[in-house]
Amino acid sequence: MFDLVLKSSEHKYLEFTIKDADLNYVDLNGCDVTLQVQKYGSSSLSINAPCEIVDPDHGKVRYLYEGELSPGYYKAEIEISNSNTKLITKTFIIKVEEEIS
Repeated sequence: MFDLVLKSSEHKYLEFTIKDADLNYVDLNGCDVTLQVQKYGSSSLSINAPCEIVDPDHGKVRYLYEGELSPGYYKAEIEISNSNTKLITKTFIIKVEEEIS
């Protein structure tokens, strides 16, 4: 099972709303937010890049995906950090498909 499907060559914003275990929005004011993506079977990250914070009070961020992943399955997390804390979201699964030609 996977949580997100992408095409290998598409370009689009991936938008995320980050909530805590009680489903409250995570306050992102003063935080850095990073998307980390790793292909299954690999020991290195395919993406380790900052997300743009769109609405810090409501936990909304986005990442501009520019087709940088090859077809396959990936595990991903979002890391939120500030000077005092580092939080990591639940892992989610991304499936990347080839374009139909």
